[in-house]
Amino acid sequence: MPPGVRRRPTQQRSIERFERLLDACAAQIAETGYEALSTRDVARRAGVPIGTLYQFFEGKQGLVHELAMRNLSILLARLHERLTREPVATWGDAAVLVYEESLALRRTVTGFFVTDFRDGGPVDPDLVGRIDAEMAARLHELGTREAGLPPLPDHERVLLVAINASDGLLRLAFRSTEDGDPAVIALGARMLHGYFADITGTGE
Repeated sequence: MPPGVRRRPTQQRSIERFERLLDACAAQIAETGYEALSTRDVARRAGVPIGTLYQFFEGKQGLVHELAMRNLSILLARLHERLTREPVATWGDAAVLVYEESLALRRTVTGFFVTDFRDGGPVDPDLVGRIDAEMAARLHELGTREAGLPPLPDHERVLLVAINASDGLLRLAFRSTEDGDPAVIALGARMLHGYFADITGTGE
């Protein structure tokens, strides 16, 4: 069972409640930030008893971890679809593709970005570390298996740096404008290309 999840529902009614709780968690984070997030408020917003929440999740961190994993699944599905239309030749190209899709999802999916709760106050570093490590592993698998790219050296560390740098750049881009500063966004894409060119020695 994933960290923080006590029970994964199998019946339709329970699945709908599970998803409503995640939707409510995303909306609450977007409004108040991570620090102010409470399981009682999430349950009330989802229209379910607090006991139901704890049947599924091990509290606040379990909710946020599962929300992040759902968001990662959405991102990976979009990346898979895009790679079928736009094959990539280098890790730099792949990184920019991830960056672009993350940007699109931040604009359209409530509470999509991990930074939505990082910016809201202190967060357990173990929680952030688990989310980032899972994202790094899944993106490396996507790059090697679906995009046909060579394995990265020290891939977890390399991708963790890219993930956190991209998060910081997009935080900066959205600090001054609701839709993201296009100049900052463009510089972020250039940075990712240069970073992976240096890592892989491809001279992109």
